Amino acid sequence: EVTPQRLAHAVHRSSLPTSCHLTRNELSALLTEQNHVAKEDGHLSLQERERVAREAEKKRRGILNLRAQMMRVMARSRFDLRNDGVLGVQPTGFVENSLIVPEGGGGGAAAISAAVLGSVPEGGDRGRDEAEEEKYNNNSDDGETHDALYNRQKDRIHVLLENKCFDATDVNYVRKPDVTRIALEQSRRPKYTLHQVLLSRRFHLFKHRFANAQYRRTLMYPTLPQPEDVFRGTLPGYVCGECGPEDEDEDEMVRSEKYRSRTNGHRFILAADTQFGIVMDGYAMDLPNWETEIELSRRAVSKINAMQDDERPLFVCVCGDLVDTESSFSRALASWKKVMSGWERNLIFEQQVKDFKRIWSGLDPDIALVCLCGNHDVGNRPTAQSIKHWTNSFGDDYFAFWANGTYNINLNNCLFSDPSGAPDLFQEQLIWLEEKLAYAKANDATHIFVYGHFPWFLKHENEGDDEITTFSRAPDGWGPKGSSFPDSYFTIPREERQMAMMLFQRYGVTACFSGHFHQNVVAKSSWGMPMIVTGPLSMTLKSELSEELSGGEPNGCGMRVVDVGEKGQFTHEFVLLDGKEYA
Repeated sequence: EVTPQRLAHAVHRSSLPTSCHLTRNELSALLTEQNHVAKEDGHLSLQERERVAREAEKKRRGILNLRAQMMRVMARSRFDLRNDGVLGVQPTGFVENSLIVPEGGGGGAAAISAAVLGSVPEGGDRGRDEAEEEKYNNNSDDGETHDALYNRQKDRIHVLLENKCFDATDVNYVRKPDVTRIALEQSRRPKYTLHQVLLSRRFHLFKHRFANAQYRRTLMYPTLPQPEDVFRGTLPGYVCGECGPEDEDEDEMVRSEKYRSRTNGHRFILAADTQFGIVMDGYAMDLPNWETEIELSRRAVSKINAMQDDERPLFVCVCGDLVDTESSFSRALASWKKVMSGWERNLIFEQQVKDFKRIWSGLDPDIALVCLCGNHDVGNRPTAQSIKHWTNSFGDDYFAFWANGTYNINLNNCLFSDPSGAPDLFQEQLIWLEEKLAYAKANDATHIFVYGHFPWFLKHENEGDDEITTFSRAPDGWGPKGSSFPDSYFTIPREERQMAMMLFQRYGVTACFSGHFHQNVVAKSSWGMPMIVTGPLSMTLKSELSEELSGGEPNGCGMRVVDVGEKGQFTHEFVLLDGKEYA
């Protein structure tokens, strides 16, 4: 409807003459403006317009309120890291049949062992489980057997607890930690709404950590944007829209870590063998406990966060053995691991992983975190099942990324130590390794660094077990009296080592870094490539060759600071956490 008011408004907006004699073009322009005016008020009544305005304002306030809540959660999460409880939010509900602590009942904790071994109420299938337990112990890479046995063991514990037929806190029958508390926490499977997830501390702390950073065989971290060729053209150069520049026309040399933009060089930190639970391996404990290891990692994180300006690292790499209790260690030195079943070791492993993440997510958000797997993470004989168990929590087990023109190749070299459990995965990684080395050389990387858990060698690349005949002893009182480990146990076997050494020499690897030895080693290959082993953030060992192998570095709990300079140049220093040397 054309009203006088709308006509006057349209005439005013179209700058047409007020005369009533309009040309066809002028009338067309007037009608266009009339449509604009009609759309502006939409023929809505005053009440309707007020309602629409209220809804728009409510939506706007809701968005602002959600943003404010998320900001508060992000701020609170930074101060919540000392909370030893499980990070997260209150769930909306739990699935039925979750574990309940029995108030009484007989049978003792021996009933747990009996249940695990197959002694269940009438109608059970003990014989089949005993056969599968034996099969699993003899062939740890049988994933289906592992899953079937593990699930039935958990079901039996549910049945026993619901019928209150044993006391889960009784551990008098054997000296092993009581896993009741951990079992209770693990069995409660919460359900979260999307709103709760977005407002959870874990969401903000882990947003760019662990499996949220290590995927597509590279490191996805906002402060270390990778070039597009890393993703084979499937992803844009930036991996985080909220953290990277939006200008797509910006030169890739400015926005990608493939190029050396920090002319003064850069720094990164190496840590190794945080190994939550290793102290418990050698000392009898009534309850699972790794407070000593937690405190060492907490102090390391605090020390790293305190570094400023040119001393601030781009990333921290933890070279394997993040935790101690990988479930296949049934024949380990610690007696409690021998008497525990796989499902119990899994419970402890999962709790150690939670605690590791809680502590190391305390790194300041501008410092990336790289996590490699060790033999205590995926087993002495890695399998597809054990590797998947680890990657579900931490992401890719091997990957590569650029940092200030330096190419960093991170390996699962536990597969080099014993490829028999997953020969196809070993071959796949070996092919990938050569491709990445060739790529780094073709793109003129200023340095090529290779990281892994196992040292490739302790003295030189051609050494054999017959040459390394010394031992490393544990601290007094840990484990059986006189506990020690042959030094040859800690290196990659010569046959698999030579495959890697040939590639490292061909493509000019600058240096290799590792852990596993629980003490420092500074060695060189025959062509001058350094092999640098970093001491632990847990229990230290002391080799008979300690002074010879360490290259004059102190041994103790600490971390390594690496400063990278011009092409092929770098310096490194091992820093003790408490300033004193001890074993």
